[in-house]
Amino acid sequence: MLLVMVSLLIERAYEWRRRYEPRALPRDLSVPAVPPRISGNPAAYFGPDVYPAEAARRGWEGRSSVAVIVDPAGVPTACEVTQSSGHAILDRTTCRMAMEHVRFRPALDRRGRPVSGIYHGFNVRWQLPSDAK
Repeated sequence: MLLVMVSLLIERAYEWRRRYEPRALPRDLSVPAVPPRISGNPAAYFGPDVYPAEAARRGWEGRSSVAVIVDPAGVPTACEVTQSSGHAILDRTTCRMAMEHVRFRPALDRRGRPVSGIYHGFNVRWQLPSDAK
């Protein structure tokens, strides 16, 4: 019994982690009349405290561009890297932060009802502070 419970907990932990991993987005979503839009200022979530430690140690910088699927409630449900920074850890962190923190106004169909849609052009420029270089 205990082994089954531990096994289920481990499986759920891996599912949770995979949720934030970049992956290919479905190509069969209908095009909404109004695409999803960012709500608020996402730059507030990308300060020096979220810079991946490994990337900072190695002096890695770059620009990650991602596309995000936004559900009818405005919650991101999937993320795909559309332009890599050249460093997987920076790309993964961009997706993770977009999925965990950034909120959106959902796409709208022709009748003004919220629908799922893809937000394109979410760009993050990863740059170390000049004193960290």
